[in-house]
Amino acid sequence: MKIILAKHIGFCKGVNRCISLVEQEIKNKNKVYALGELLHNQQEMLRLESLGVKVIKDIKELNGLKDITLIIRTHGIEKELYQKLLSQDEIKIVDGTCPIVRKNQIIVEEYSKNGFNVIIYGDIDHPEIKALVSYVSPERKKYVISSLEDIQKIDISPFEPVILISQTTKPVNEYKKICALLKTKFKNIKVFNTICKETILREQEIENLSKKVDMVIIIGGKNSANTKKLVSIAKKYNDNVVSISCEKDVENLKIEKDETVGVFSGASTPKWLIQKIVERINNDTK
Repeated sequence: MKIILAKHIGFCKGVNRCISLVEQEIKNKNKVYALGELLHNQQEMLRLESLGVKVIKDIKELNGLKDITLIIRTHGIEKELYQKLLSQDEIKIVDGTCPIVRKNQIIVEEYSKNGFNVIIYGDIDHPEIKALVSYVSPERKKYVISSLEDIQKIDISPFEPVILISQTTKPVNEYKKICALLKTKFKNIKVFNTICKETILREQEIENLSKKVDMVIIIGGKNSANTKKLVSIAKKYNDNVVSISCEKDVENLKIEKDETVGVFSGASTPKWLIQKIVERINNDTK
């Protein structure tokens, strides 16, 4: 058996930055809290919790607490909630929002204030999109679309100013199709290329390598949107694609000794987990 590890693997820069911020706060012996999962990877969240990070679901859980650090997740949070947290002097806010995600929030806020309606290509229930939508000026129309078919639901005059922006981890080819169609629909549309370059590189790599291997293994959290997207792309070029989230999942893999296996990961998958899984695969296939 031969294993080929993807070049673009492990944390993306945004996730790596957030984890570094958390680890620095832990190193400084601060009491660290996280508002929801910082990233979509259960194994890494368990590691952080073992180091002392406490995950809360609602800021009400912070009532009465002082001298604590609250980490904002990589996907960002709603504008109103963020402003409310900043007003609480007894809490130190450390913003782990991915810089690219934050840039998109600024774009949406500024353009909607200046009269532009907003169309977002993304998953309406994804934390990044929930946060992004909150930055649209209430006077403007806003739509979240996830497919070409959703464009029919957009009720904006062809002559009204519009911006188009994408969730940072969406498939770039699908975004191009949506851009092309919306440009025929609206006379005054400004398109922003907001898909993360790291996402594009991972898409290209999995597309190329999936054609050359017998089996594709994608390591990522079960709730990770970018992991699901990589699985979808790989299945277009390879009939033997498996998604796993932890070392135990290796037990269910069926790998022949003469096969070549390509290993990829979602952007929230830590390298330590990838290493453990690869070692387990090697040991189990001897």
